[in-house]
Amino acid sequence: MKILGRDMNKKKAISLLVLFVILLIVPKFSSYTTLSLFTRIFILSVYAMSYDILRGYTGFINLGHAIFFGGGAYIGGILFKQIKPSMPVFILAILVTILYSSIGAYLMGKISLRKGGSVLTATMITLALGEIVRNTAEKWRSVTNGSDGLTFNIPEFFQDRYLYYYIALFFLIIMAIILKKFIMSPSGRVLLAIRENEQRAEFLGFDTEKFKLISLQVAGIAGGLSGIIFGIFNRFANTELLSTNQTINALLYTLVGGTGTLYGGIVGTTIVTLFQNFLLNLRSIHPIFERWLIFSGALYVAVVLFMPKGIVGLWLHYFQNRAKKVKEALKMESNPSE
Repeated sequence: MKILGRDMNKKKAISLLVLFVILLIVPKFSSYTTLSLFTRIFILSVYAMSYDILRGYTGFINLGHAIFFGGGAYIGGILFKQIKPSMPVFILAILVTILYSSIGAYLMGKISLRKGGSVLTATMITLALGEIVRNTAEKWRSVTNGSDGLTFNIPEFFQDRYLYYYIALFFLIIMAIILKKFIMSPSGRVLLAIRENEQRAEFLGFDTEKFKLISLQVAGIAGGLSGIIFGIFNRFANTELLSTNQTINALLYTLVGGTGTLYGGIVGTTIVTLFQNFLLNLRSIHPIFERWLIFSGALYVAVVLFMPKGIVGLWLHYFQNRAKKVKEALKMESNPSE
């Protein structure tokens, strides 16, 4: 079994290395449109992974998660517009976003994660908090420009779209490593215990509310940072980035890719984004493809019905069954009398 495990890890490492090399050379053979599409996928994948920390590993449905993503985009845009589009201001935007996301997640957790409250109550509270933030941004026209959105200049370093592709790629890799380390840490293991059986986790002596707050803050900071990178990519921020629809997008990315797998957020974001782009390109063939949401909805329904664990979840389930069969075969060979 150890040999089998080493072989699987070796194949996985080789596959990831090949994928990384392919992504490095993509700009050499891609159009500007394709490059922008992949950049968007990289950034939204981090946002999806941040949501999976809550939904997949804590079992918490947060319908206000977009306040971190949109908040990061607005913070970067406002600082660039009010001060100067420079690298020091970008670093300031990162620090302010981390502070905003951390405090926001803490307050959201304290309000919604009260002991004795139901899951539905907590979910509806996060929805209400998200709408409060979105409406505040919409009414605060002097700063956010309201529903018209905020346009801003960005640091010269980020203006090269080819360079920004690599920035987004390395941002995805770094955040994936950090979030994976968090999941594999003792705190991450406790979150899994809370997801499976919160009462049992409490019985074992864990302060479940504290660990949920930690997961909210980690997810919020990751979502906020992805918002900054997304805002710079678009050079624009509007209240749609703070809306419930933006949160639902993250939920659907994780559903398609596989909740509780972390990397499912990357797979789900890639598949959904490419599928939507494919449908939009078919608009010239027939007007029905302008209603691409209908087809996206059909995709989500199909995934829920036939792949409830998502694509990555199904893939992992296949390899677990395969490893189990190999183990049983090896056991039979070592004990032929049985």
